[in-house]
Amino acid sequence: MPTPRVLIAEDEAGLRLVLRKALGAVAEVVTVSDGDRASQAIESEDWDVLVADINLPGRSGLTLLREAKARTRPPHVIVITAQNTMANAIEAMKGGAYDYLCKPFDLGEFEELVLRAAADRAPEGERPLQDGPPQAEGTRTLYGRSPAMQRVFKAIGRAAPSPHSVLVTGESGTGKELVARILHEESDRSKGPFVAVNAAAIPSELLEADLFGHSRGAFTGAQGARAGKFHAADGGTLFLDEIGEMPLSLQSKLLRVLESKAFYPVGADREVRVDARIVVATNRDLAEEVRGGRFRGDLFYRLNVLGIELPPLRERIEDIPLLAKWLLGKAVRETAGPRRSLSDDAIAWLQDYTWPGNVRELENMLVRASTFAHGPVIRAEDLDGPRGGPRRAAADESFEELLSRHLAPVVRSFPEPMGGLRSDLHPLVVGTAERILLELVLRRTRGNQVQAAKLLGINRNTLKRKIDEHGIEPSALKK
Repeated sequence: MPTPRVLIAEDEAGLRLVLRKALGAVAEVVTVSDGDRASQAIESEDWDVLVADINLPGRSGLTLLREAKARTRPPHVIVITAQNTMANAIEAMKGGAYDYLCKPFDLGEFEELVLRAAADRAPEGERPLQDGPPQAEGTRTLYGRSPAMQRVFKAIGRAAPSPHSVLVTGESGTGKELVARILHEESDRSKGPFVAVNAAAIPSELLEADLFGHSRGAFTGAQGARAGKFHAADGGTLFLDEIGEMPLSLQSKLLRVLESKAFYPVGADREVRVDARIVVATNRDLAEEVRGGRFRGDLFYRLNVLGIELPPLRERIEDIPLLAKWLLGKAVRETAGPRRSLSDDAIAWLQDYTWPGNVRELENMLVRASTFAHGPVIRAEDLDGPRGGPRRAAADESFEELLSRHLAPVVRSFPEPMGGLRSDLHPLVVGTAERILLELVLRRTRGNQVQAAKLLGINRNTLKRKIDEHGIEPSALKK
């Protein structure tokens, strides 16, 4: 393979130098400090890989991404940013970015990613399918800086422009309907309707008529014809929540709609055609339901074209401090109440709780605390509600047991790599183990980073970098 040509657009001089040195032995590297120079380089020369920071003087990295994708033989684009928000990740992946990296990142992994991107570049003369222009962020958002949530953001960005059905899985309260709404808002159907149906909330004998509509006299009480939710979602998105609760008798009809985009309303003799994208969600293991004969295998494989797995809150505790502050601010704004803040002991309590109800439970707890707390600062005693709740493992739990408890769900839920893509399970597991170790040591040293660095046997600057990488707040880990 010829030496890959890499263009790096980064306004921070120190990072430009570091990235250039990291790739200097394996690639021909040119660096620029602003978006306008990068745009000129993209226009005048052929590049295998473009590495672009989002926030650049002149054109932004996302603008450069669109310009690069418009080339006859576009380079693969790796977007980098220190502002690792959901909106940035989704817009980058929707725009066709090869990958999206949050600063700081491992230089060895960066080098491997660049070389893989260069090797995967389309052959001369082959023009990949073009993506539509990125759309504005919707009115709803997910929040999180953990690697697990970054994976979710990137998956949404890749899935949103696709016409295929999406299966969203995760425990109750993790935000499955929110993912469905964001998929709709970020799709080319965003101006169409978003219709949500909870299959578990409607009696099975009424669910068919609710979904597909009915003709006059189709059953007792049907005094007139009525269109169903599929018809209401025509041109938009239909979200079927708790799909695992759908009766087997209806699953065959749903399968036919997915395959033919047509159905007969209850009691009707004329077929109705619809064009609705289907997003479904469940907290059940549908593969296990298929094995148990409770869910049709052909429907499962038809629905599971694109899958998005939402992690439970207990597996991304590094997100809790910032997530809690964001949710608290949201609660205060919605109730027009007095300004509130969280004490360090409250943050520590939140991170020590197992959250069986996930983000929904966290939000409800913060609404309750912001309403009943006596002062402007919410303390741990304000959070321990009337029913209390399970806490995290006891202090004498071994490190091996702690790792097993956190890593086993990650490994079980990790998807198989598709096509020529490589799995990134190893860095995810290693990163999770490192975060757990850092949090344990920082708890032991009551957040003292100098003592923690000595205990770990690493440099203080190295510890600081790793704390930033994992989004850990040492002050929240004081006993």
